[in-house]
Amino acid sequence: MSRELASVDGPEPYKRRREVTVERLLDAALSTFADLGFQAARVEDICSRGGFTRGAFYSSFRTKDELFAALFEREMTARMALLEEQLTGVEEEDDPVAAAVERGLATYRQDRAWAVVYMEYALHASRHPEAVAALRRHMSRVIDRLTSLIENAVQRAGVNLTIPASQLARIVIGMMDGLALQEISTEGNGEVSGLHRPALLLMLRAVTSAPPAPPVPPHNAEGLS
Repeated sequence: MSRELASVDGPEPYKRRREVTVERLLDAALSTFADLGFQAARVEDICSRGGFTRGAFYSSFRTKDELFAALFEREMTARMALLEEQLTGVEEEDDPVAAAVERGLATYRQDRAWAVVYMEYALHASRHPEAVAALRRHMSRVIDRLTSLIENAVQRAGVNLTIPASQLARIVIGMMDGLALQEISTEGNGEVSGLHRPALLLMLRAVTSAPPAPPVPPHNAEGLS
C-alpha cells in the first residue's frame, strides 16, 4: 500500500469518521428519545433521524442503554467543564457565594430535551436492575466531579462548609432536578424559572460561613508608655 493510500485509509481518518458517527448518533438519540420516549423509540427511529443504517448503530453501540450511557457521559462532561470554567476566579468577587450562584446559573442551560430524556430514563432504570446500576455509576462520577469543583472553589474563596462537599453536591443536583421537573410540568412558566437563584442562594448561605477573623494582638502597654 502506498503512503498516499495509507494516509487516507489509515487509523486516524477511520477514528475521526467513527467519532463523527457517534456524535451524530448521540444527537439523533437525544431528539428521538425526547420526542418518542426512551422505551418507545426503536433503533430504526434513531437511525432514520440521524441518516444511518442499523449496521452503523450496532458498530458503535450494542443496546439503547449503552447509547444512553454515552449520551449521559457527553452531556454531563460538557456541563461540568463549563461550570469549572465559570467558577474560575470566583474567589476574587466581593461575595464569592453569590457570585458562584450567578456563574453557576449562567452555565445551567434549561435544556428541556435533556431533562425529559434523563428523567424518563431514571424511571426506566428504576424497573431494570442493570440499568439502575449503570445510572448509579454514572451519577457517582458526576457527584465526585461536582464535589471536587465545590472543594476547590471554597478553598480558593476562603469559605467554610458546614456540611461535607459531597452532601452539598447531592443537594445541588437534587434541587436543580426538582426545579427542572417542575418547569416541565408547568410548561416552563416564569414562576418556576425564577426560583433557581433564590433557592440556590438561600441553600448555600445556610451551609457556608466565613472563616474566623485572626486574633487581635494584645495591647502592648509598655511600648506606649
